[in-house]
Amino acid sequence: MSTKKFFTVAALTSSLFFGSVAIANADETPSPTTTVSPSDAAKNAANAAAQEAYRIAITQYRVALLVNNISYRVAMAKYWADWKIAVTKYESAWQATLTNFQALKSAYDAKILPLEAARQSAVSAADAAFLAAIAGNPSVAALEAALTAHQTAVKAAEEAFKAGVAALGAAPVRPTKPAELVKPPFPVKPADPAKPVAPKKPEKKNNENNGNNNGNNNGNSQNSSTKKS
Repeated sequence: MSTKKFFTVAALTSSLFFGSVAIANADETPSPTTTVSPSDAAKNAANAAAQEAYRIAITQYRVALLVNNISYRVAMAKYWADWKIAVTKYESAWQATLTNFQALKSAYDAKILPLEAARQSAVSAADAAFLAAIAGNPSVAALEAALTAHQTAVKAAEEAFKAGVAALGAAPVRPTKPAELVKPPFPVKPADPAKPVAPKKPEKKNNENNGNNNGNNNGNSQNSSTKKS
């Protein structure tokens, strides 16, 4: 065999040998694995507990909001119902007062009517007597007497009327309407509870990248040792 052919066969043999070694080393490289350390497991458990507590708190928060809204609606409904009752009472009392006044006034006016009729009758009689006295051609003395008689008759009729009215007592006085009702303060809406804050999720470590880096480093170390041998 010639020297040239010997070196060619030797080179091919070496390539096959080192290729087989590289393949073997590649097969022995550990695959990336995801491991959870005890501290990460504790963090995950704490996060799960925090998320559950947050879910419960959010539910309780929504319940509290609805309870507040219902309580406020009930309070407002009662407020308007009470206000309506107060206004009805106020108007009813005023109308009752007016009705009572009108009844007293009507009774009083009914007692005055005959007194007024008597006064008017006396005045009418005095007028008729006066006109009869001045008829024809009376003397001045007769005229003066007629004037005096008329004045006396009218005065007597007026005094009789006043005496009759005084005997009836004081006249009913129209009542004054009370001051308008003032609305009470509106119910205060209950304060909303503080909204729960969602817990922050713990940061995750990239174990796969760490595994890949470790695998690459192991492979590089093995290749270097193979080349040195």
